[in-house]
Amino acid sequence: MKFPKETSATSKRIRPSTLVLLMAGLLLTWILRMNFWGQPLQMDEGVYGYTAWRMLNGEVPYRDIFDHKPPGIYVIYSLAFFLFEPTALSIKAFATIYTMGTVLAIFSLGRKLAGRTAGLVAALLFGIFSSGPRIEGGGVNTEIFMVLPYTLAAYFLLKAVDTGRRRDYLFTGLLTGLACTIKQVAAVNLLWVGTYLILQIWSQKKWATVARVSYDGCLTVIGAILPWLPYFIYFYLNDALSEFYFWQVSFNLDYVAKGHGSISNLPIFYHQTKDILKENGILWLLAMAAIYYQWRKSTVSNTKSRSPDQRWAKLFLLTTWPLFSLLGVALGGRFFGHYYIQIIPSLAVLSGVGSIEIYRQVRDRGLEIVRTPISLLLTLLLAKALLLFVITDIPFYVSYNTDQISYHQYRTPLFSVTRFIGNYLGARTEPDELIYVWAVNPEINFYALRKTPSPFLVHRRENRVPTEEVIQSLQKSPPKYIVVIDELKRFTQLKDLIRQNYQEATDTELEELKQLIAFNVYRRMGG
Repeated sequence: MKFPKETSATSKRIRPSTLVLLMAGLLLTWILRMNFWGQPLQMDEGVYGYTAWRMLNGEVPYRDIFDHKPPGIYVIYSLAFFLFEPTALSIKAFATIYTMGTVLAIFSLGRKLAGRTAGLVAALLFGIFSSGPRIEGGGVNTEIFMVLPYTLAAYFLLKAVDTGRRRDYLFTGLLTGLACTIKQVAAVNLLWVGTYLILQIWSQKKWATVARVSYDGCLTVIGAILPWLPYFIYFYLNDALSEFYFWQVSFNLDYVAKGHGSISNLPIFYHQTKDILKENGILWLLAMAAIYYQWRKSTVSNTKSRSPDQRWAKLFLLTTWPLFSLLGVALGGRFFGHYYIQIIPSLAVLSGVGSIEIYRQVRDRGLEIVRTPISLLLTLLLAKALLLFVITDIPFYVSYNTDQISYHQYRTPLFSVTRFIGNYLGARTEPDELIYVWAVNPEINFYALRKTPSPFLVHRRENRVPTEEVIQSLQKSPPKYIVVIDELKRFTQLKDLIRQNYQEATDTELEELKQLIAFNVYRRMGG
C-alpha cells in the first residue's frame, strides 16, 4: 500500500479522497456500535437514564434524585430523550452519532500534528478501539461523552502553541470544564496544561515569560469554570445549591478516599490493564513507537512550527497526553473497563503518527529495518497484539447476541434480567404508579418508565442508604411493586413492610429468570 504524500498539516482544504476515506471511517464506527444497540443497560447507565427522564418531568437532580455524577451527563441523556424518546435505544443511537463527532475531532488533531494520512489513521483507530467490548465502548457511560470536549481541549492547546493566541487557552479551559461537567476526571487536562506552562517558565527563566504564562494559565482556569456557571445558577434558582455541593464535592471526596483506601489498587490496576491490553494493545504499541520516533527525530510536521520552542512544546504535549489521561483513569481508585476510554484519544492520535513513521522507515530503508532487533521485536509484538484482538473481540461482533455480550462483559446475566423485570413491570402498571427497587439497579425504573418513591436511586445497605428515610418514603407513597435483588437480612423494616402489605408475584417467566439471578418481585395487596 502506498500512502499519499503529505501536504501541509495546517492546510484547511480537505481533498475529496480524504473526505471519502474519512466517511468510510465514520461508517465503520457506526456499524461497529450498532452491534451493541440492543445490549441491556448497566446500573450506572440506568441512573443516567432515570434521572434524565425525571428531569424532563420537572425534577431536579441532587434535590429530588440522589446521585454523585456530574450534571452534564444528565443533560446529554435529556437531550437524546427530548430529540427521540426516553428509551435505551435512543441513547445508544445518540451516543453513536456523538462518537462520530469525536472521530472527526481525532482526525482534525492528527491532521494538525502530522498530516492528513496520520489524521485518517488516528480517526480509524479511534473509531475501532473506542467501540471495543472490553472497555464497554458500545455502552453509554460518561466517558463516551466526555472524550469529545476532552479531545477538542487538546486540539486548542496545540493550536495555542502554534498561534500564541490567548483565546486558544481560553477555549482549552472552556472545553476541559465542559468535559468535567460530564466526568470530573477530565480535570487532568488542567494538570497537563499546568505542567507545560511551568516547564515553559523553568526553561526560559525570564520575568516576561512568567507574566505571559501566568496570564495564559489564568485564562485556562477561567475557561474551565465557565461551563459550571449555568449549573450553579440552575441549582440556585431551584433551591438545590447546597445539595449540588454535597453530592459533587463532599460525597465524591469520600467516594475517592474509599476507592483508594479500601482496596489494593496496584494489583487491580495491573490485572484490569492486562485485560484491556488484549483488546487495544495495538494502540499502546503504536503509541510507544510514535514516542520513540518523535523524540528521536523531533519532527512533528507543521509548517508553522519552525522554531525549536514550538517543536519542543508540541512534542512534549503529544507524548505526555497519554500519561495524564492514564492518571485520569486512576483518580477514582477503581478500574472499571469504561474508565480506559479516556486514554483512547491520545493513544489513537499517537498511533496515527506512529503508523506513518513506521511506514516511512520501511519505505526509506526497505527490509533493512525489520532486520534490526528492535524493529523485529516491535513487529512480533504488533502481530501478537493483533491476534489477541481478533481472539478477544471478534466473537462479540460475529457470534454473541446482545444478552451474551452483556454476560461476557460483566460476567453476570444481571442486566438482561433487570431489563426483563423493568419491561414486565412497565406493562403491569399505570404511568402514575410507583416501583421501588432494593438493589443497585435503577435501570428497572427506567425501562418501566415508572417513578420510585425514594430519592435514593442506589438502594442497598452497603451504600449506607438511610433506611428510616426509605421506609418513610414507602409509607408516604406506597409503590405498587417492590423488587428485591439485594439481601434483606439486615433491613428488617422493609422485610416487615413487605410481609404485611405485599405478596410475591409468581409468574412462570419470573420463576425461570430466578434460575439466573436471585430476586423477588412483590405486588401490593389490594392494589
